[in-house]
Amino acid sequence: MTANPYDLIIGLDRSDRKADLCLIDTHTDQRRTAVIDTAPEALWEWLLELRQQHPGARVGLCLEQPAVHLIPFLEAYDWITLHPINPISLQKYREAFVTSRAKDDTKDAEYLADLLLTHHAKLPVWAPEDSATRAVQQLVVHRRAVVDERTGLSNRLIALLKQYFPQALMLCGEDLWRPLATAFLLKWPSLQTVQKAKPERLKTFYHLHGSRSTRLQTERLALVAKAVAVTDETAVIGSFVLRVQLVCRQLQLVQRSVTEFDQQIAAAYAAHPDRSIFASLPGAGPVLGPRLLASLGANRERFPESAAQLQRYTGVAPVTKRSGGSCYIHRRYCCPKFHRQSFHEYAKESVLWCRWAGAYYLQQRSKGSHHHTAVRALAFKWQRVIWRCWQDRKPYEETKYEAALRKAGSPLVALFDRVELGKSPWKNPAKKN
Repeated sequence: MTANPYDLIIGLDRSDRKADLCLIDTHTDQRRTAVIDTAPEALWEWLLELRQQHPGARVGLCLEQPAVHLIPFLEAYDWITLHPINPISLQKYREAFVTSRAKDDTKDAEYLADLLLTHHAKLPVWAPEDSATRAVQQLVVHRRAVVDERTGLSNRLIALLKQYFPQALMLCGEDLWRPLATAFLLKWPSLQTVQKAKPERLKTFYHLHGSRSTRLQTERLALVAKAVAVTDETAVIGSFVLRVQLVCRQLQLVQRSVTEFDQQIAAAYAAHPDRSIFASLPGAGPVLGPRLLASLGANRERFPESAAQLQRYTGVAPVTKRSGGSCYIHRRYCCPKFHRQSFHEYAKESVLWCRWAGAYYLQQRSKGSHHHTAVRALAFKWQRVIWRCWQDRKPYEETKYEAALRKAGSPLVALFDRVELGKSPWKNPAKKN
């Protein structure tokens, strides 16, 4: 048995306002429990007292993720080594001793301390990213959250319009968060107000907001002319109008925030030393490039051995279950969903920009794979390429990779002629024959 690297081990189980602690002295095996407040001031006082009681001690602390405010606070103390673990790890460890699934914060702190005491060699050590990488990571995560809020508001707006003004779904376009839609509904929030407007005024509105298709304008004006209202009851319409205009103003604010996030992400991405690697990936662009960078980070020691570590961590690698004579393979469920989504979306986009990626997608679909299964397989292949470029700190070179495929006699080479950049190889029937 290897010697424990810590003099003091702490298991910390947090809640909104307090944290339960279990402290183990590895030399005497003496244990004690405590409860502290998680306010920054209380944490600071506790750490000061802890250092005075154990001067020079090597301290290991095990806690559950996510701990958004605790980890940044604790990582500033270089005498503490953090071991954040997946909540499922603690859950399974607890259920090994408590089959009833009863849960107690004090006991969970003890289980966390025991995990670190007995399995310290297998628990990953927290290694914070540098400031440049963390800036990109935080920005892309919060941008995604704001986009999700925009989607929720758009869905709410669609539900409201269907109840009293369904024609707006055609008059405003498909994306109700766009400036044209919100401006239209703030100006004409009901069918009655639209029908009072002169056709020339509607044409001018669409023209000023970038909708300049003559065919589309003609269709919309014809719809306004022949449309029949769901109801003419002003009491009903008035209440819906208030809510619709509220949601439209919220969407305008949210969209403004998305634009601000895009500007800050572009600046942080441009200043990052690894930008050239991810910017060289075909189809990455200003949105997916920073997201891929955020998924890998800048610390090459996170995935040092092979791309398989990255593939498992991001959830792109499948899971194999064998028992007796049966073998079952399925996609991975326990993983950082945002990272998996980033690689999945990039793989889907790369089909339009990269010839070998389009050929690989066509090959998978020809074998009978569904769209998302084929995209997942492509993401798995892309991760090996991206991991190699990332480890070597070299940009991706399309011609070099295609030459390697030809030299290896890859069957993808025979499909290159059936791929036309900018078009999906599967949706283009002429290319499938």
